[in-house]
Amino acid sequence: MAAQAQQAVYRCGQEYTNAPREPGLCEPLAQQAITVINGTRPAPSPAAAPTAVPARSTKPGAAEAASADPPDTPAVAARTPDVQQSERDAQARTILTQELDKARAQLAQLLQSFNQGEPEKWAAETRNHQKYLDRVAEMKAAIERTERDIDSLQRELVRRTVQTSRRTP
Repeated sequence: MAAQAQQAVYRCGQEYTNAPREPGLCEPLAQQAITVINGTRPAPSPAAAPTAVPARSTKPGAAEAASADPPDTPAVAARTPDVQQSERDAQARTILTQELDKARAQLAQLLQSFNQGEPEKWAAETRNHQKYLDRVAEMKAAIERTERDIDSLQRELVRRTVQTSRRTP
């Protein structure tokens, strides 16, 4: 590699620059050699490498031996991602169910405090009716937002269950 010329670098307070606005207030830093460290390349994944297909034997006991795959064959390795994916799907459904329960509890609390459109007035709202109206509008918006969240969580749960039922063995 050819060496490249470096510009002077200045420290101006917390800023490092090669073009200071006020050079008198900045401190020039000593020139340092640049070190470049080459990274390693990732190893190819086992799924990308082609797998060899075993030759079939015509011997009488060979069919039973060929059908019993040892645990480290590609057939077993190929099943592992499906198991992992099903575990991830189950975790996702659990999380969605928990979020749905939280959203329903929050909606119940909001509806209770909303009191069918007439929540209790706070002390600061007795003299200023506009504050009360603003709080009621915020409560309505929060209720609508929570209802939309519940709807989207329910749609996502339905979508998750449909994906798992579509799989064919």
